Amino acid sequence: ERSEWELYWLIDPLDGTKEFLKRNGEFTVNIALIENNTPILGVIFVPVTNEIYWGSKKFGSYYSLDGENYEKLSVSDSLSDTLKIVASRSHANEEMETLLNSIDNFELLSKGSSLKFCLIASGKADIYPRFGLTSEWDTAAGEAIARFAGGYIVNIDNNQMTYNKKESLLNPYFIVSCNREICENFLSLSKKKISKIH
Repeated sequence: ERSEWELYWLIDPLDGTKEFLKRNGEFTVNIALIENNTPILGVIFVPVTNEIYWGSKKFGSYYSLDGENYEKLSVSDSLSDTLKIVASRSHANEEMETLLNSIDNFELLSKGSSLKFCLIASGKADIYPRFGLTSEWDTAAGEAIARFAGGYIVNIDNNQMTYNKKESLLNPYFIVSCNREICENFLSLSKKKISKIH
């Protein structure tokens, strides 16, 4: 039935369950509007800090604290020699460690939930590779916010992420970055260093 939906809301009322249980504040509410299998609007709300991020195809991406001082978001120009890499706070794995061991100069930023997308969108990080399982409701809002802030998002096969096109709602591995060049370099490195990425 859902495969026939051309326009629908995709909601995750609690993204970052482990962060919620740890009481570290890094959990979010994710809301996305999907049209023709692609997120066209994304909203991420952080209940503990009352921060909100949102992005749309028409208006771009924004951030606000306490509903005031709306700030337009833009990805990093990535001029620094130190690559800022975002990783999951609670989902570290061997594949990610293998990849990091092959990079000389980087800064690792650990964050929970969909806030990792927000770090890319706000220019505070350069790349977020995810080599672990996620569901479509985990990523749709964040993808919209990152993309409409100028970011670049592809799955591990270097194809655009799509939603509601398969029986399972699990995502393939993916990479979010501030630009295409960094993303493609990282993809190339991943394929050389990690033998069982899928």
